[in-house]
Amino acid sequence: QVALLGLEVLGAFVDRLSGRFKCYIGTVLLPLIDRMGDAKDQVREQAQNLILKLMDEAAPPMYVWERLAVGFKHKNYRSREGVCLCLIATLNTYGAQSLSLSKLVPHLCTAFGDSNSQVRDSAILAIVEVYRHVGEKVRIDLTKRGIPPGRLQTIFAKFDEVRNSGNMILS
Repeated sequence: QVALLGLEVLGAFVDRLSGRFKCYIGTVLLPLIDRMGDAKDQVREQAQNLILKLMDEAAPPMYVWERLAVGFKHKNYRSREGVCLCLIATLNTYGAQSLSLSKLVPHLCTAFGDSNSQVRDSAILAIVEVYRHVGEKVRIDLTKRGIPPGRLQTIFAKFDEVRNSGNMILS
């Protein structure tokens, strides 16, 4: 309850200050990454929504992601998973052109080998989302990243599924 109210207050600050909140983003992002690892679904969801609100009202998405990328290495697996899910939400909201995906894909490649299966799964979902937005360049890039062949085949199979389903959103 306290965490939810805190997130609500932060959201009100973002609404009120809008672009002037940009100088506080570095201060609030680390606690938001921590909240994405909260035990309660509602708190995790609210933290992600606040991060998206920051991108909407306070600073461009890539500005936020340059500071958010540390979450891929967070000690809490739920936070790592949350950062992958937040990338999916960012892509669906702002598209691939608003992000420098070449800076974020290496983090996803690392997450493919995470000790937690939920993090691995959400990293694969995120790379599939990147593929939906960017296309075959992602497949070519992944072949050069030293990902184990079995995992690479799984990812490529998902790429093929998305391509064959007609759900591509090439920007």
